[in-house]
Amino acid sequence: RERRLETVRFPLGLRGITAAVLMAEKLVKIATEEANSSNDERDAAEKVALLATLGAPETGTLPPAMRSQVKQLEDDQKRRAKRSITDSLDRTLTDLMSFYRDVLIIQMGNGVELVNVELRDELEEFARRSSPEVTLARMDAINKARQRITTTNVAPLLAIESMAASLI
Repeated sequence: RERRLETVRFPLGLRGITAAVLMAEKLVKIATEEANSSNDERDAAEKVALLATLGAPETGTLPPAMRSQVKQLEDDQKRRAKRSITDSLDRTLTDLMSFYRDVLIIQMGNGVELVNVELRDELEEFARRSSPEVTLARMDAINKARQRITTTNVAPLLAIESMAASLI
């Protein structure tokens, strides 16, 4: 909950390119820590379980057949960790998108309920300082970052920094 609120408040702190780069780094760090916290324990337990299943010796080197299975598990865990980080970043960007969705709703005067009701005053102030066209361009920047992170091999920090610079 705190992570989400911090993410949603991200645009309120964008005052220049330096702030954008620092905030992007913080978003990536938060998403990475969130993803890694659940992976580390599970990965260790999986490796212990595999070694027990294989009847691996507790000391010494593993026979080649066992090493290949352990290596395969480690490769799978590495891919899963990368995917977990990607998913966490995608959730973070979806949370960020909700801020601009609310800003656009206020700008359009639709009367639709806000997602981030607790930030109504900040959202209204933010909405007054820009136009619906600018808000839509910012939402497009977030969608581009999401697409780059989930479908290409771009470094997440680079994609988020590019997006953050577009949000200024």
